[in-house]
Amino acid sequence: MAIANAFTRFARDDRKVALLFLLPGLAVLVLTYLFPLIYSLVLSFSEWDIRKPGSRFEPVGFDNYADILTDSDFWAAGWRSTVYSVVSLPIQLVLGTLIAVLLTSPRVNSKLGAFTRITMLIPLMLPPVVLGILWRLILNVNYGPANHILGLVGFGPLSFVSSAETALATAIFVEVLANTSVVVMILIGGILALPPDPLRAAEVDGAGPWRILLEIKLPQLASYYLIIILIRVMDLLKTFDFIYALTGGGPGSSTIVFNLFIYREGQRFLNYPGASAASWVFLVALLPLSFWLLRKAVRPTDTYLND
Repeated sequence: MAIANAFTRFARDDRKVALLFLLPGLAVLVLTYLFPLIYSLVLSFSEWDIRKPGSRFEPVGFDNYADILTDSDFWAAGWRSTVYSVVSLPIQLVLGTLIAVLLTSPRVNSKLGAFTRITMLIPLMLPPVVLGILWRLILNVNYGPANHILGLVGFGPLSFVSSAETALATAIFVEVLANTSVVVMILIGGILALPPDPLRAAEVDGAGPWRILLEIKLPQLASYYLIIILIRVMDLLKTFDFIYALTGGGPGSSTIVFNLFIYREGQRFLNYPGASAASWVFLVALLPLSFWLLRKAVRPTDTYLND
C-alpha cells in the first residue's frame, strides 16, 4: 500500500515524471559525449605513446598545448579553415537570399512551390562523404564530365582538385553549391511567415520589390539570419568528411583544414595527446562566437510596427 501511494505521488509530480523520461537520453549523452570530452581533456595534459605496450598517462602540464601553439602547420590549418568559412558563408547568404526570394514570389510559389521544396532537399539528402566522392569524380582532370564539357567549348582540362593552387577554391565552390539549400530552406520558411500587412501597405504606397526586400523583409528576417549564421559557421569550421572525401587534404597540405589537422595528428602520426590539445584549443576558440551568436539569435525582437 505504501509503495502504491508513493508511486501515485510520484506520478502526480510532472517534474519528476519529466526527469524520469529524460534520464535515458541524459545517460546516452554522458556516455557518448561527456565521457570522451573529459577523457580527451585529461589526455591533452598528458604524455602517452600508443605505440608502446603498457604505456600510461604521464602528466606534462601545458606542454602539448605549447607544442601545438608553436606548430606552423596548426596555424596554417586554422587559416585555411577561416578562409574556407569566411568566403563560403557570405556567398551562401547572398545566393540563398536571392533564390528564396525568387521561390517565394507569387508566380513561382503558386505553380512550382512543392517541386522547388523537393529540389532544395535533394542536396541535403546526400551524405558529405558521398558528395565529396561524386564531385571528385565530376572534376577529375582526365575523365571528369566537367572537363569534358569545358573541352567542348574550347577550354583545356583544368586540374580542379589536383592542383594546390585551385584545390581550396574548388572545395569552397562545391561547398556553396551543396549547402546553399540550407540557407534557402530556412529563409523560405521565414519569408512565408512574415506578416502580410506591412508588405501590402508598402505596395499601396508605391514601393518597388527591391525596396520592399531591403527595407521590410530583410530587417524582419534578422533572427533567421542569425540562426543560419550560427548553424553554417559551426558546420563550416568543423568540416572534415566532405573535404577528406574530395581532396584528402591535398595536394600536399593545400586543403588541410583544422579538423583534418587534428585527424592527421591523431591517426597518421599517432600523436593523440597533441590532437586532443588541438581539439580543445579549437573548442575554446569557438565558444565565445557560439555564445554570442546564440544570444543574438534567441533575443526577443521588436515587432515591425508598434500598434
